[in-house]
Amino acid sequence: MAHSTQPKSDNYVLIISIDGMAHYYLQDQHVHMPNVRRLIREGVSAAGMESVFPTATWAIHSSMVTGTYPRKHGVLGNWVIDRPNRRVGEHFGDRMWSKTEVLRRETWYDAAKRMGLTTASICWPVTRGAETIDFNIPEFYEQDLFDTCCTSSLWEELKATGLPMECYGAWSKDHARGPMQDWLTTKVAKYLIDRYSPNLLQLHYLLPDSFQHDYGARSKEAYWSLEYVDERIGELLKALEEKGILHKTNVFVVSDHGFVNTTKTFYPNVLFKQKGWLNSENLKESRVMAVSNGGSGYVYVLEDDPEEKVRMIGEVRRVLADSEGVGRLFEKEEHPALGLPAEGELEHLCPDIVFEAEMDCFVYFDHSGDEVIGHLAKFKGMHGYLPQREELKAVFVAAGPSIRSGLTLPEIRIVDLAPTIVRLLGTELEDTDGSALDEILKEEIRLGNLDPIKC
Repeated sequence: MAHSTQPKSDNYVLIISIDGMAHYYLQDQHVHMPNVRRLIREGVSAAGMESVFPTATWAIHSSMVTGTYPRKHGVLGNWVIDRPNRRVGEHFGDRMWSKTEVLRRETWYDAAKRMGLTTASICWPVTRGAETIDFNIPEFYEQDLFDTCCTSSLWEELKATGLPMECYGAWSKDHARGPMQDWLTTKVAKYLIDRYSPNLLQLHYLLPDSFQHDYGARSKEAYWSLEYVDERIGELLKALEEKGILHKTNVFVVSDHGFVNTTKTFYPNVLFKQKGWLNSENLKESRVMAVSNGGSGYVYVLEDDPEEKVRMIGEVRRVLADSEGVGRLFEKEEHPALGLPAEGELEHLCPDIVFEAEMDCFVYFDHSGDEVIGHLAKFKGMHGYLPQREELKAVFVAAGPSIRSGLTLPEIRIVDLAPTIVRLLGTELEDTDGSALDEILKEEIRLGNLDPIKC
């Protein structure tokens, strides 16, 4: 595909997602983020942003870009059970499915491309094979996927500059080398800004999430990771300024979820194995299986007979209700209120039972051990719980030529992002669950007196 070095429109949007940055960090005196605070002073911020259930990265980023809850866009979590094939379905790492196979709604980058704008994406979930992204490096963890599934012309250009693109996979998987991965993401973004100036550039920083899993929320390592990412944001703002387009760029800094500290691990599949429902030797012969989405779990009853399935669901619910580690079980009729499919929707992926763990407990779907509850947490920090919980609230900051200055919004929803961003592109998305944050836009944009694409 031939790429022009000139943008089709004199309008730019930069979206930066900081994985795992809770809103509470903006009130924490230990957090030094001068570049993000500069954007807050110059633009707008929100008093928290409610994410989606489960508060897991792949579902959330799909909601970000579509403005819809998982029930509509189809990515129900990091992990699901693929019923027809009786296997664990991984959205995590874009290993199993492409964007076109799973994402059922138009995205903000689809809309940008529809408007004739250039698009770029670095380390963004659910972008494998996205045809409307001109320059695409999805969020992978295996080097062979980077080498074969990124935009080939861009990948070769980046290797020719001497950047260590052959390290992206190893650096993405190894939390200790996470700073190098986010550094490389920044280098790629700066290259794109300098050479191609894409109209829409989205990128995803991973380090705060990795370090909070390893060291816990509000740990010294977590504070350092946020400062490190802020420094990278400063580099991006400088690159835009040096290119002469910072004053034309609307910048969004957001996060996907917050974090809580965990002290124990719940193994539902060990429980099901003990009950004789899960066959650890051949999972395809199991009657009941669970997958984890961090602080929540999805349970699938793999019975073909309708009456037996209903009976089994009731029995599994009773067992879970009596188990340590389970905080709340949701009735099937509650699933749509969670943003999950209703009865009869997405049946090949939809769970039969959904539960939230106790707030100090991580759900893990390993079945090899004998303990149902491990009183040593696999991770020190976790997310995946209900998005309404204060600790799980995310960050929203925006600044730029179309954005008002000095405004603090009340709490917003993460599904409001896509309608707002496409409004700046001069178009709309259909059937969104969120609404455009018109109050953050300058009056001439809100009233439609100026075309935001040319503002």
